[in-house]
Amino acid sequence: MKYCRTALLFALCVAASGCNVPQTTMANGAVTYGNDLVSLHIKDAPDAVINASGDLQVGDKVVSVDAAQRGLLMLYYQNVHDVNHTGREMGKIGAKMGGRALKDKMQGKSEAEQDKDAQAGSDQIKTLAQKMCQDEANIKAVQDQLGAQLADFKPYAGIFDQHEVKSCADDDKD
Repeated sequence: MKYCRTALLFALCVAASGCNVPQTTMANGAVTYGNDLVSLHIKDAPDAVINASGDLQVGDKVVSVDAAQRGLLMLYYQNVHDVNHTGREMGKIGAKMGGRALKDKMQGKSEAEQDKDAQAGSDQIKTLAQKMCQDEANIKAVQDQLGAQLADFKPYAGIFDQHEVKSCADDDKD
């Protein structure tokens, strides 16, 4: 396989987009993570914000939650945080792969050696992609519980749907 070109292209894309992106967006822009806050954005409802302590604010209203709901909000936050962290790790690995590919090429390594180096990085990215899909499945599970238990969260309970979770898992098999 010719992983060298793919690794180099991936690394250039990562470098062009920047590794220290201050905000991560997922679920087609409906969820953002930045400044240690998870923000939920849907049509026809005010934005909702969740912090690491499990506090929920919908628009200008701070929502009163019980201990179980707070725990679920903390899990939701943590899983979104984990997706963000995993994405950053994937970017770092991609950048290293690109640097390694360039170095291998400059040192005149054989195609087989270049492919071996690229495969190692590709395997790491695949493992992280699997973790990211699991984190998204976890977000969906917690989101469903929050939608059932917390009326103020109900409008946001469809952000991650089963199709999206299945799509991630199916993409991961390729």
